[in-house]
Amino acid sequence: MGRLDRVLDPELDESVLSLGFVESVEGDDDGNVEVCLRLPTYWCAANFSYLMASDVRRELASVAGVQSVAVRLGDHFVGSEVQEGTGSGKTFGEAFPEGGPDTLEETRQIFLRKGYFGRQQRLLQALRRAGLSFGEIAALRVGDAESLPVNERLIDRYLERREELGLDCSETVALVVNVKGEAIPSQDLETYYVRARTTRLAMEASGSLCSAMLEARNSNWTST
Repeated sequence: MGRLDRVLDPELDESVLSLGFVESVEGDDDGNVEVCLRLPTYWCAANFSYLMASDVRRELASVAGVQSVAVRLGDHFVGSEVQEGTGSGKTFGEAFPEGGPDTLEETRQIFLRKGYFGRQQRLLQALRRAGLSFGEIAALRVGDAESLPVNERLIDRYLERREELGLDCSETVALVVNVKGEAIPSQDLETYYVRARTTRLAMEASGSLCSAMLEARNSNWTST
């Protein structure tokens, strides 16, 4: 299950495990694994669903001893297409040619950046609560991260996403940078913080809605 914890809902930047999307995981002695995902609604977007299914397959396929991975979407409008496409290694555009150009990687990058804002804002919030001024925060370098009076996990998640975006994580580079890798001047940091907070709150609201919809869906499923 540890590998699945690394698979994120692209819009919410939360693990499919913590969101409750993983309905079952089954494997046999020959190394064949099947994962069933149940998403919040029957109509969850095909591109988001394909992203998650592809990531599940990639993570589990890298586990020693695993020979094949099948990802099934329970009660989903394109469940069979997603299962067949990811199982045969097709791109999203190959699996859904009627959907136009294959922009799945572009979509992934958009939500990686969105998640970056959320992770960064949580770190900024923790630094502010620890008593640091915006000027002091703007002066921090990546190399200062280990000595900061905040939860280590906040820093790790932020730097992890920063690295995923291809941004410089050298010790001498500013700790707080925008998605282009540019340092935020101290006089602009408060405004930047408010914008990042808005992004994070929107993501958390979406996450709460998804959890409620999934709970309602599962309740209806088990009662029928």
